[in-house]
Amino acid sequence: MYSEQKQALAETQALKRPAVLAVSGVHNSGKTTLLEKLLPVLRSCGLKVGVIKHDGHDFTPDVPGTDSYRLREAGAGGVAVYSGTRYLLTEEFRLTEQDLLALFERHGYDLVLLEGFKSSGWPKIEVVRSAISDAPASFQPLAVVGDIPGADFDLNDIPALADWIEAQMPAL
Repeated sequence: MYSEQKQALAETQALKRPAVLAVSGVHNSGKTTLLEKLLPVLRSCGLKVGVIKHDGHDFTPDVPGTDSYRLREAGAGGVAVYSGTRYLLTEEFRLTEQDLLALFERHGYDLVLLEGFKSSGWPKIEVVRSAISDAPASFQPLAVVGDIPGADFDLNDIPALADWIEAQMPAL
């Protein structure tokens, strides 16, 4: 499968791991919807895929009244909530995309998709819907996914997009 091929290439060519690709677009262009459709297809190819979602505003992952919220309000510098299969660590400090990517690398991810990041230097694809805009907002996306003339992939051609991403991974 692809993961074994990539591992063999990584050993011989010292490829970086994980591959990183931004999925960009203007607000409400359909980035999350595209990722919802794309993730199961990439996973069915045997890839371990993570997502880093950019939020231009400070977000609050905790809900007022929950135990974890109350503990943070009481002064805990960080609160982790975990079960046997997942965890959420809430902590306040500055970190970069590189810091987050290092976490994904430690956990053996093959591909990390960055949702947003249209002004970043990461390789990217851009979602463009004619109802929202008529051209990509990013500088030189690798591919355009949308319903505009000249788009590289239709919004519903998820298998072709997944194949293309898989083929691009050694260079990402």
